[in-house]
Amino acid sequence: MKSKYVHHESSSVHEDDVHDKLPLPTCGIRATSDYEGRKIYESASVFPCKHCSDEQRERSTGKAYHKQCYYCNQPGHQIAYCKEKENDEAYLLIRQVTEVGIQKQDDALVRSSEYIVTSTDGGLWSEIWYVNTSYKHHYSGNLNFFKRIRNMFGVETNTGENHFYFIRGIGAIDVTSGNEKFRIQGVYYTPELDRNILSLDQLIFQGYTVKFNGERCKIFPTFSTPLMNKRNNATGLTREEEIGLNEKQSIIERETEHENFKPDYLNSYFERLNLTSNEPDWNVMILQCMKFKEFQDCKTLLDMLDDGEYVMKYKYEIEKKFEEMIIWFLHDKMGIHSRPVPVYMSNNKRVNLLELYMIVKREGGHITVTSNNLWAMVSKDMGHDYEDGEYMRIVYAMYLDVIIYYYKFKSIQDNFRNEQT
Repeated sequence: MKSKYVHHESSSVHEDDVHDKLPLPTCGIRATSDYEGRKIYESASVFPCKHCSDEQRERSTGKAYHKQCYYCNQPGHQIAYCKEKENDEAYLLIRQVTEVGIQKQDDALVRSSEYIVTSTDGGLWSEIWYVNTSYKHHYSGNLNFFKRIRNMFGVETNTGENHFYFIRGIGAIDVTSGNEKFRIQGVYYTPELDRNILSLDQLIFQGYTVKFNGERCKIFPTFSTPLMNKRNNATGLTREEEIGLNEKQSIIERETEHENFKPDYLNSYFERLNLTSNEPDWNVMILQCMKFKEFQDCKTLLDMLDDGEYVMKYKYEIEKKFEEMIIWFLHDKMGIHSRPVPVYMSNNKRVNLLELYMIVKREGGHITVTSNNLWAMVSKDMGHDYEDGEYMRIVYAMYLDVIIYYYKFKSIQDNFRNEQT
């Protein structure tokens, strides 16, 4: 395509007349077309406009100027749109290095939350272990570190970095911190990682304590075996067993404090959220005001439990009210005072009566669970061991079986009356 500024020698129009009729160029900031013949200094703040220079060249030569690619030296396109450079290995390498440089900036932010484990930095770089405060799992890219490992397929993306870590195995490694050696379980093997990472969160859950000192840290077991761990002839217990027994008793004695802490925390939490715009939650108020004076009150609460979403949303309030209902039914309705509420197992673990009722109801009721030998599964679903299944069956029979029988009878009776009317 020819430029509209092309000048033919046979034309009677003078070039200066054409130049006077052209609009002034306004295509650049800190650029000017009136720069012909001037020397350009390094400190100059105004430079020739490339677009205007091309137009001046077109007017002076009388030919349209075709831009040429500086990479392939072919006209018709610029280097930014050159397809030939996309196949150049050198160009691709430069672009990859640039992207890696950007990625390393993100890596630097993550590594700023890493601390070298004391006594692991005395050898090779690949042997150094770090404790990371942002990762949720342990990782190692060195297969030789694993003492035991089994095959595993998985992908980890919640690492705090823009990486996909493809998991090839999970196993156990030995880490020396100070003068002690620890076996750390649950370490993922992922070759994509260039260092060895221990997650602070996972270490705490596994029973370790981490003490930080500048850019270094040291790992300690939360509980160490006493040096003098002899058995006491009077009690028949070792020193460690006696300490553990006292610690368990301390937890049991503070059960009331823990139970009071739950509602206080939840109330303050939801007050901070201000989810209800300072309006009262009528469902909570109804549960709090509910009293048990006759069995119809029990039936009302049990009817509410048909809505699973309602139970999940107001689980804490319903748990308290459910135990109040059991206490009223046993003490006032049945005259039984020998069955304590709440219910505890021999290992001092609490049995959640509401959860027991909901799981048995989900599986088809007491008769169905007993006929299909599902009590072990019920116990496991409640967070207990399979061996506690028989205990769950006894608890259900002592605390829930009779009240459920009354409830079903009352429901059938009410339905019959409604049909008669």
